[in-house]
Amino acid sequence: MNWGVLRGEWGAVTFVLTVVAGMIVVPLALYFANVTPGAVTTPTISTTSSARASGVQTASPARTSPSPSPSPSH
Repeated sequence: MNWGVLRGEWGAVTFVLTVVAGMIVVPLALYFANVTPGAVTTPTISTTSSARASGVQTASPARTSPSPSPSPSH
């Protein structure tokens, strides 16, 4: 093995070793994180809704009074 190449390309060698270590560590971590000792419990979520009015107010269009028509002055 040529140690001069490893010394010159230490960044590439470190990257490859990191990727290889990640290919081993990540699947193991995912496996052990998903192993549960008991039964999986599902949360109970109530999906009923009530007909209460919400506190949200909607903008209504501004009411304008009709302007008086100009009367002809003779």
